[in-house]
Amino acid sequence: MTEASPQAEPGSASPTAAPPPGFAAAWVALALGQIVVWSSMFYGFAALLPRWEDAFAEAAGPPPSLGLSLALGVSALLAPAVGRRIDLGQGPRVMPAAAVLGALCLGAVSQSAGPWTFLAAWTVMGAAIAGCLYEPCFALLTRARGPYAKRAIASVTLIAGFATAVAFPSVGALEAAFGWRGAAVGMAAATALLGAPLLAFGAARIEAAAPPDPPRAAPPPRALAPLADPKVARIASAFALGGLCHGMVSAHILALLAARDVAPAQAAWVAASIGPMQVAGRIALLSAPARWRAAGPAVSALGCMAAGALILSLGLGALSAAAFAALFGASIGAITILRPAVLAETAGTEGFGALAGAVALPVMAAYAAAPAVGGALRALGGADLALGVAVALPFVGALVLAPLLRRG
Repeated sequence: MTEASPQAEPGSASPTAAPPPGFAAAWVALALGQIVVWSSMFYGFAALLPRWEDAFAEAAGPPPSLGLSLALGVSALLAPAVGRRIDLGQGPRVMPAAAVLGALCLGAVSQSAGPWTFLAAWTVMGAAIAGCLYEPCFALLTRARGPYAKRAIASVTLIAGFATAVAFPSVGALEAAFGWRGAAVGMAAATALLGAPLLAFGAARIEAAAPPDPPRAAPPPRALAPLADPKVARIASAFALGGLCHGMVSAHILALLAARDVAPAQAAWVAASIGPMQVAGRIALLSAPARWRAAGPAVSALGCMAAGALILSLGLGALSAAAFAALFGASIGAITILRPAVLAETAGTEGFGALAGAVALPVMAAYAAAPAVGGALRALGGADLALGVAVALPFVGALVLAPLLRRG
């Protein structure tokens, strides 16, 4: 993505390279809010999944791992609509409201009497995920900063990447002290009392920095219309394959490490270290030249994700677990930034919320399927089969994205 100055639409202001006053405080608040909501709504699920599997083992009903799949499936369906709300300037209302909804869902999880009420709470959680995690955050930043959003997004994710380092130790400590129900209550309290206010503060000030909207000559396209563009469809497909791998491994990380004879205490450390490794990947991107294009690093990041899964599949002990965490975490961290960057580089930034929402639907659908797919693969062929598929998915994704390297 080049950093050339954008051409202004008549009657509208364009973002400039220098962020407006107060913008730094806004993105820091947004980043801290992202740590809270990611820790509670996503990584908290992985941290408590073994406890939920034990708690509901004798109950008739679907496995608890289906909960995150349902949440992410609902999130995928709602992503285009949320993107359009961001385009309309409603981010400061949507994001904190979604965090409050997420807190209510976690409260319902804490009171679940069986798998069906548990799954119902996580299904509603999908609306909260759609409204306050990275997708609306990145759309809001792109709305405010246009072609200069790349580094703002990287800066937010640089801080938010510590979510795993926060989630696994803190949720583990809460569970050890109060049981899984108490841990869910603690996660709900953090989301409502910390996450929602931080997102409200940050989103309001970032939206205030957005240039006025130009008059629309035509109504906005239908939700999935952007996917008719072959280049956009290629981006969605490649990152969906990477998302399926990420979601599979993240949801089943503790079980996969146990199958490779990694001790529980060390497995928790490896899972927690993936977040700091994400930060390392983002630092590497921030140190890249200002005029770098995103497609090349995106292909490389997908390849590194495949390499990390391959190293874990080899089962070489503690050293391979550490190497897996480094490669897998760094690739996830880079991909988080690179997906919106590749999309903006390829399709432009006008109406970016709707565009990103359309691409997010297949990507989030892949994340939604991932926990259930991972569970089915483990049941069918154990960790060997699950990790073999995890190696293949991002490798194919890199091949799908590679033709964009030849486009300008």
